[in-house]
Formats: sequence, structure tokens, C-alpha cells
Amino acid sequence: MSRFSLVLAALAVAAQPALAQGNATTTTIWAGVYTDEQAVQGARIYPSACSVCHGKALEGVPDEGDPALASPGFMVEWDGQTMADLVHHIHTGPSDNSGSMDPDTAVALAAFILNQNGVPSGKTPLSTDAKEDAKILFKEQKPK
Repeated sequence: MSRFSLVLAALAVAAQPALAQGNATTTTIWAGVYTDEQAVQGARIYPSACSVCHGKALEGVPDEGDPALASPGFMVEWDGQTMADLVHHIHTGPSDNSGSMDPDTAVALAAFILNQNGVPSGKTPLSTDAKEDAKILFKEQKPK
């Protein structure tokens, strides 16, 4: 295998959701995986941290290529990934600037986004521990 092929193979594995990399999920986002307090905190942070690119009402800015964060399309896009994947994406920002946002802020924003997509809150806070968040499967629709 050429060096180029090895690099492509490594990139393909890195691009897969955490679930596909062998992490066992134990619940879904529909089980109340964040608290109301986290969503409120995220709502306070969102205007200054995200609204320029994703719109005041999480509607996105399609002309700029910035996706909506509260929409059926968002739910489809993240379906099958884990909360660890979403929190990591928020934490690193759109330019993969690793560590550009502290973990507590990223988790609060994730909670706010879940809330705005109609995902119910619960009594247990969403964790800043990626291993714990990898146990939570993002599902587009609530299980019946």
C-alpha cells in the first residue's frame, strides 16, 4: 500500500462517527441527556458565539454555506453520530480550531441546540467527558 493510500485510509477512519469506531452507545438523545439549566446557559451564549454564522433563530445562513442548527435537516445530518461528535464539532468550531471553545461552553451550546430541535431535557447534565458523550447516540426521530 502506498503512503498516499495509507493517509487516505487514516483520514477515512478519522472522519467516521465515534459509533462506527467501536464506541458502544447506551442511550439516545431522546432519553433526557441534558438539563434545562444547560440549555438556558447555551441560549445566553449562542447570540455572541454562533448567531453571526447560524442566524439569530438557528435558521442558518444558506448564502454563506452556514447550516441551520434547528431544522429537520440538522437532525438528519447528525443521525447516527454521537453527542461526543456534536460536542467536539462545537468545541473545535467550523475551522477545526481545536480547543477554540471551552468544554462547558460547547456542552451548553449542544444542550441549547437539542432543546431548539424539540429534544426533551432531563435531570442528568450532559457531560464534558467525551467518553460519556460517546455513549449517547444522536437519533433523528424519537423512538416509538
